[in-house]
Amino acid sequence: VSRVASLALVSSAYGMVSTAYASTKESHPYVKSVCDAAEKGVKTLTAAAVSGAQPILTKLEPQISTANEYACKGLDKLEEKLPILQQP
Repeated sequence: VSRVASLALVSSAYGMVSTAYASTKESHPYVKSVCDAAEKGVKTLTAAAVSGAQPILTKLEPQISTANEYACKGLDKLEEKLPILQQP
């Protein structure tokens, strides 16, 4: 996931969406309050999910590692064939 996020195209798109989101929150107080509440809820749910999933993730570590290796190899090939992924 971190490797995909570091692609210039993905990083640039994320930056644009993040800027638009922040600008919308600043411009509309009611939207800001709804977004703030939603963000707080997502953070709480994420923390609970991570702590609950940790034993499963630990048990599946070898399979996750293998899947990560295959994903990285696939991403290597994709970057070779689509150099635009490295362009913002």
